[in-house]
Amino acid sequence: MTFDIPHDLGAQEARRRIEAGLPKLAAHIPGGGTVVPRWLGEDRLALAIKAMGQTITADLDIGETSVGGIVKIPMMLAMMAGPIGEFVKTSAEKMLAKPA
Repeated sequence: MTFDIPHDLGAQEARRRIEAGLPKLAAHIPGGGTVVPRWLGEDRLALAIKAMGQTITADLDIGETSVGGIVKIPMMLAMMAGPIGEFVKTSAEKMLAKPA
């Protein structure tokens, strides 16, 4: 699943908000889970989201006017791909929407 979230924050503020929201993300994973972030430079974030014995990966590109993402879901969770992808997208939207 791919997504693109427009914003008017600038890349630096978008990165700050996403970074600040990551610790809360794991707490909202149904059934519990962990989130392992890895920054690849200033504008690319690789996430490993571990839940239900599976690892979901998400790559986010932080831009000046949008955050684009690709969520990859393992075959074992394929039937839940839509809700899982929407969860990641909605979480990123909430992080970007938080007041400064």
